[in-house]
Amino acid sequence: MYRSRKLLFAAALLGTATFGIAPAHATDIDVDATMTASAAVTVAKDADMDFGGIDFVTGHSGTIELGPDGNAALGGGSSNLTLTGTPAAGELSVTSSSGVLEITCDQTGIISDGAIDLSISAVVWDTSAAATYGGATNTCAGLGTSPVVIDTGTVGDPTLYIGGELTIGSNVLDASSGSTPFNTTNTNGDPITFRFVFQ
Repeated sequence: MYRSRKLLFAAALLGTATFGIAPAHATDIDVDATMTASAAVTVAKDADMDFGGIDFVTGHSGTIELGPDGNAALGGGSSNLTLTGTPAAGELSVTSSSGVLEITCDQTGIISDGAIDLSISAVVWDTSAAATYGGATNTCAGLGTSPVVIDTGTVGDPTLYIGGELTIGSNVLDASSGSTPFNTTNTNGDPITFRFVFQ
């Protein structure tokens, strides 16, 4: 009896020792990490919009329509105005990696000689340098409005050709000195802003 209890005690000790030194089971797992890098979109202004020149006499009013093709014409109903000079479309060149480009732009602007303000009452643009004012694919509706979407993976690096409509109020040019050109950088001038969002 005494011996049996001693063996039982020894067996119990042995079992405890064996359990205590059993090897732990470890499992390793890897977490992969990824990142996609794209070059930032860059936009260069290659040319500003230029409505050219205009001669006028008293009783004048009307509009000048400048197309993305760089041609200007008087709008319907214009009177006592004659176009002169060499107009030019605005031009923006875009460079980006493959992705989706969203474009919005101001729908109006102001050119001024510091005393007289003329309103750019509409802004149009196209990726074709052959588009006329009336044939332009896109009309600016304001920053942050529903964008024009271009897939640069399909189109590549687009160039935007920009035109617009300049409104000349009744006899507003009579007070012009003729010596200061009208532009958006003079006092009261307001440029046209284009916004590009690259996805």
